[in-house]
Amino acid sequence: MPNRLREVRLGKGLNQRQLSEMSHTPQATVSALERDAIRPWPAVAARLSGALCVSSEQLFPEDRERVVSKN
Repeated sequence: MPNRLREVRLGKGLNQRQLSEMSHTPQATVSALERDAIRPWPAVAARLSGALCVSSEQLFPEDRERVVSKN
């Protein structure tokens, strides 16, 4: 299952640059994540999910074990 980053971003009416600025994540990283060229690090997943007001698990269901921080 591919990640849902692009789908959620577009649903919020944001372009990659806007999401990049909101999440303090390089636009190149947002683009690579949307293309499934790279896997998300937990901190990046948290910043993106926070900016989009969804859980990391919703954005990156395939990487659930990796992006969910263990407390």
